[in-house]
Amino acid sequence: MDINDREIIEGCIRKEKKYQRILYDKYAGIMFGVCRKNSRTKEDAEDIFQEAFIRLYSSLDKYSYLGSFEGWLRKFFMREAWNYYRSRKYEYSSEDISEASSLSVENSVFKNFSNEQLLKSLQQLPDKERIILVMRDIEGLSWEEISKIVKLEIPTVRSMSSRAKKKLINIFRNFDI
Repeated sequence: MDINDREIIEGCIRKEKKYQRILYDKYAGIMFGVCRKNSRTKEDAEDIFQEAFIRLYSSLDKYSYLGSFEGWLRKFFMREAWNYYRSRKYEYSSEDISEASSLSVENSVFKNFSNEQLLKSLQQLPDKERIILVMRDIEGLSWEEISKIVKLEIPTVRSMSSRAKKKLINIFRNFDI
């Protein structure tokens, strides 16, 4: 039985466990990848992922059925990552990246690097800069979309992205490709 996204969303809005499970099974892998790219650690990604899914079920009524549902979900999960780091301040620690999910970077300057190199490099960036860089250069969001998600003016978002790219270039210089 093939159930479309509209049916799944409507079932979730009605709080039907069956549809919540279908939604989770269909998008969990993709959304965990979004969380992983936007997090410093696997544990942070797991926390963001879990909190985001809990919030998602009560936020589905905000989806307007304009554009792809997966795109809306990606933005939702990126916003959750942003909020997670905005509310927490701590020092960087080294991470286990062995279970990193695949990063989608087909049309990006990053395509010359392995997923592991990219993830390890991204994890070295400050949280907010990393998330903005991922939104723009890996997920392909517009400046306007990012600005709405992070609730910052477009020039500020562009500046943070530019700083992140400069830092990433310095990090990349340590890799032999």
